[in-house]
Amino acid sequence: MNLNFLSPFFLLGALGISVPILIHLLTRRQQKHISFSAVYLLQQTQKRSIRKSKPNRLVLLLIRCLGIVLLSLSLASPIVSMGAPEDFISDMPSATVFIMDDSLSMGTQSEDGTLFDDAVEKLTRLLKKMPGESAYSIVSASSPGRILLDWTTSTETGEKLLRGSKPSFRTTSIGRAIAEALNLLESASQKDKRIYILTDRDKNGWNQEEFPELNSRPPIQVNIIDFSNNQKKPNQAAVKEVTVRQAFLTNSKIIRVKAKVLNLSSNKSIPRLGISLWVEGQKKSEGTLRLEPNSEGKKEFSFPYFGNETIEGMIRIQDDGQLLDNERYFSYQPDRVVRVLVVDGDPRTIEHQSESFYLERALNPFTSSTSNIEPTVSTLSELSSRSLFDYSVVILCNVRDLPIDYELKLEKFVFQGGALIISLGDQVNAKFYNEKLGGLLPVTLKSRMVSKNKEEVFRFLPATGYHRVINIFSEKSLHEMQAIQFTTVFSTDPVEGRSFTVPMWFTGHIPAVIEFQKEKGKVILFTSSIDRDWNNFPIQPTFLPWIQRWVKYSAHSLESIRRQDIFVGDPFTWNDLSMDETVYIHTPGNNFVSKKSTDKGFQYTDTEQPGVYRLYRSPGKTADNIEILASSSAVTKIPENAKPAGTFTVNFDTKESIAGKISDEEILSLLDKIPVQFSTAKEPETSEIFSKRIPLATPFLFLMACMLFAEGWLVRKE
Repeated sequence: MNLNFLSPFFLLGALGISVPILIHLLTRRQQKHISFSAVYLLQQTQKRSIRKSKPNRLVLLLIRCLGIVLLSLSLASPIVSMGAPEDFISDMPSATVFIMDDSLSMGTQSEDGTLFDDAVEKLTRLLKKMPGESAYSIVSASSPGRILLDWTTSTETGEKLLRGSKPSFRTTSIGRAIAEALNLLESASQKDKRIYILTDRDKNGWNQEEFPELNSRPPIQVNIIDFSNNQKKPNQAAVKEVTVRQAFLTNSKIIRVKAKVLNLSSNKSIPRLGISLWVEGQKKSEGTLRLEPNSEGKKEFSFPYFGNETIEGMIRIQDDGQLLDNERYFSYQPDRVVRVLVVDGDPRTIEHQSESFYLERALNPFTSSTSNIEPTVSTLSELSSRSLFDYSVVILCNVRDLPIDYELKLEKFVFQGGALIISLGDQVNAKFYNEKLGGLLPVTLKSRMVSKNKEEVFRFLPATGYHRVINIFSEKSLHEMQAIQFTTVFSTDPVEGRSFTVPMWFTGHIPAVIEFQKEKGKVILFTSSIDRDWNNFPIQPTFLPWIQRWVKYSAHSLESIRRQDIFVGDPFTWNDLSMDETVYIHTPGNNFVSKKSTDKGFQYTDTEQPGVYRLYRSPGKTADNIEILASSSAVTKIPENAKPAGTFTVNFDTKESIAGKISDEEILSLLDKIPVQFSTAKEPETSEIFSKRIPLATPFLFLMACMLFAEGWLVRKE
């Protein structure tokens, strides 16, 4: 029971008790001075009356004193707490950490906006009802958990922060938020310490591995306010994934967009879920999906596209309780034109016998350049008259040797980002390659290995692991590639100190394709011939897509940064930059950001907004006409010397959409030995800010009335 012993009402009650007792004692003292004879006479005449009235007067005195006590107690407004002695609240100054769940799921629709809006209103009212001079702080529960407001006693500061906030697109991390709260409470001087958690209690946010050790923590009280009952309607579906690809070698250049959509309900199907494709802000196509309970559905859209510019768009499903997870962004760069210089080391008068015959037609099989590869065939005698820097890829086909010092030009070409593909053959001089091209090759060529008969031919081994060139081939295509016969291959030895990869192998553990990263460029070595002299690969259906993908991959077309898709809050990294380059980013919020690359590459961490981020790069220092703000990396516009470098997309993690609430028992298990009080958002603030305390003024007034009634009855009876 909480009583203020210095209350004027309490002092008045104490005085009211003392006065009747003092009068009673003084009366008894005066009776001692009355004459003995008078006492004797009165004693004889009133003996029986005194015997009957004496006990009644004592009872009457007791009733009057109790009445005065009850009146003073009721005026002091006592309150009894139903919790444990360490439970929440006294009226003394306290330290409270409010953990605000601002994750994606709190953006779910409610009657008055979103669950986050309801939590803001609730916390604002709680701040206004805090005892005077109490300190509080606010911690974010979205991953990774961080302090939004440090200790303060000003309610206006917290209200201003809350009014300007909104739910993030991040996942929930209650455990890390509690760790931040406990660290804050350790620094607080107040004895009364507590934590409030305002959340929708989505189970995915209560990860046991993220909770701190609680054994040595100071005694605190945790109050969890649940907002899940405020949800207007359920979150029935979410867009999980979007993939984009270009139909391979078709005259119409079809872009195909495939979406995966989750039904979040475990017991209810969705017969017709509306889904649409948006490109460059315009609705391109729409349809419906049927989703069984707790299942995943797929929908593919396609449309013709004849340009080469980056495509930006999104997949959108119809509205439900959670609007934020109904959209997912994508960006896609259609294949740009790759200019390739093919050096034929064994030209023939009969066209189909030339080393480059099958290669040239595989790179560009039609009259129109639908493959986006433009090959130029050159002989060794013509090579000196061509500039390597007019091409993205150079392919040496069975070249015996090169013009004097031409290997230096090739090294410079590769160092600056060019790609060199080498295929071998009967004209190749292994000694020349090992001596002159040793700076570009991670292996040395040893000797030719020739199969003795048809049963001992070399074949491709099944592809192992993941590689961007191989991953598009179906199981059937890979099986067909294993049937290709190679009669002759070159054996190799690795060069000490150089790291390389072998994406494809021949039988006998002989490398078929060797990949080597050299500065900004790539070197690809194929240890057999690219014509039909040593194999029948060029006449197989898989040869055309195989060689085209190696060319595009080596030209950085397949591994472009435009394919990067990251989650909200994850850093974007870009390592293929020199130290003197400046990167400009056009964000989805239509802001411009500038940042310099370092010796560790480039990293951008402000990925809080889902959408497509456009990248530009410029060499050297920032242009003079660009204003860079001193306090940040913001810029007013993209400079003229900055060239488009691609895009990357930022989307949310769909685990935040998955339904399921954590139970009271599971929370108590996670917060072992810490008293926890559960409440809902609709319960009045007094029951939360003052725990479970009951006012006693009314019962005391009722008891005082009973004392007055008893006094009247005794006086009347006497």
